[in-house]
Amino acid sequence: KKKMTTIQKVWSVSVLLFINLLNYMDRYAVAGVLPVLGDKKRNGFGANIDDTEGGLLQTSFIISFMLFSPIFGYLGDRCTRKYIMAIGIFLWSAFVLAGSFSLNYYMLLACRCFVGIGEASYATVAPTIIADLFTTKKRLRILALFYMAIPIGSALGFGVSALVSDTVHDLFRVNDSWRWAFRVTPGLGLLAVLLILTIKEPARGQSDDPRNKKGVKGETGVRGYYNDIKYLMKNKTFILTTCGYAALTFSVGALAQWAPTLVYRMSKLICVWEGCKPYSNFDASVGFGVVTVIAGLVGTISGSELSKFLSRWTQKSDCIVCAIGLLVGTPFLYFALVTGVYNLYAAWILVFVGELIVCLTWAPVGAILLYVVVPERRSTAGAIQILIIHLFGDAASPFIIGAISDRLFSILQKDYDNVDYSYAIGMQYSLYATVLICAAGGGFFLWSTLTVEKDKEAVEKHVKIVNTQNDIEDHQSLNSDVQPKTEYPTNDDYYCNETDRLLSNQS
Repeated sequence: KKKMTTIQKVWSVSVLLFINLLNYMDRYAVAGVLPVLGDKKRNGFGANIDDTEGGLLQTSFIISFMLFSPIFGYLGDRCTRKYIMAIGIFLWSAFVLAGSFSLNYYMLLACRCFVGIGEASYATVAPTIIADLFTTKKRLRILALFYMAIPIGSALGFGVSALVSDTVHDLFRVNDSWRWAFRVTPGLGLLAVLLILTIKEPARGQSDDPRNKKGVKGETGVRGYYNDIKYLMKNKTFILTTCGYAALTFSVGALAQWAPTLVYRMSKLICVWEGCKPYSNFDASVGFGVVTVIAGLVGTISGSELSKFLSRWTQKSDCIVCAIGLLVGTPFLYFALVTGVYNLYAAWILVFVGELIVCLTWAPVGAILLYVVVPERRSTAGAIQILIIHLFGDAASPFIIGAISDRLFSILQKDYDNVDYSYAIGMQYSLYATVLICAAGGGFFLWSTLTVEKDKEAVEKHVKIVNTQNDIEDHQSLNSDVQPKTEYPTNDDYYCNETDRLLSNQS
């Protein structure tokens, strides 16, 4: 393949960033309208939706997302990646739109589940395209730009869905106005399908070695997939950082789903005591969204730059920054939850600082996988990582926190007559679990600093072996008319055995 121009690379990254924004905007649109969905007078279903059911809306999405990720990861290492993404984005947009016409809670639940299938196709493949476009030195900053879509898209999800729902309700007196909040992203999703088809796809592994013109592909069939999994299970840095990432995802998923609801309930409780006007659902969602955007932008960029600064002295910089982000950010999130019941202004400040520090991790954690896993297995590695971080992270956390909140509410109601107090305190106590899990994640990232250098070196040796072997085969084909071809081991067997040898030596 011809070398891509700078304009082609910029266009590709711009399209991927736009789609990632839509991804997170849609993912957290539900959180912005949960108070409306919970009210039987406003949801159009004729029945209330409690915290457990509200959490299940996000959990069902994440379950399908993580279960289908390995399938798209396998295809991403072997097929044309932009076509995989185009099909997935179309499916996700169609089911988001279908969900807005749900007649009951279970239809909405099913549609949110199918949305996860579409998003799985994009999330497993897009980072590997960025890895093939840019060398390791440039890659971290591009990934920082790419992962800025997480705080921005999440905040837009909270704010836009709440704004559209409240505006439609106020202007047109439509009770089930939440439906219109779900009709914003599908049109943009169809535009994204057209845009993704215009990008030029780089060869796999192109950025890792300039000799790689044709790209590399993973082994096909069951044996090939088995070898991929076997390789990943031996990769200590991959395992440790995935565990840390799962803890981060557990905490972020629960907070993203329930933090606007907690702010809304806390404001009602405080204003009962102080006689002030409480926040509306829109105020709580937009307020949390603004804090998330600013903290996320500053934190993501700062994490990238801090890692590059530390890389002058150590190759462990990405793992160190991730550990700092979780271990230092966790106390601020804890005190934000503690003070929220007394002073919302102090809680907003603590949330901002805590989110900013935690967001230091987004760019480095994405970069680690791309240099500790060989190019022909990166989509599969990304898919397996998505499966694990969501299975033990935000697939369960919104439902778990919602269930704990409901249980605490029923207990508190026996001792307190104030319903607002029971709702607010029940949610506050349930969210303390996210603090403990977040701190544990920091420990896993700290542990990975002991293994990352050896795993990175193993990948660099593997890439040199692969491209040296390709050079030999190319030379043979050019001279095949004048001399017989020497038999060499097949690429798949040779590369897999050599990589396994390097990893076993490391162990």
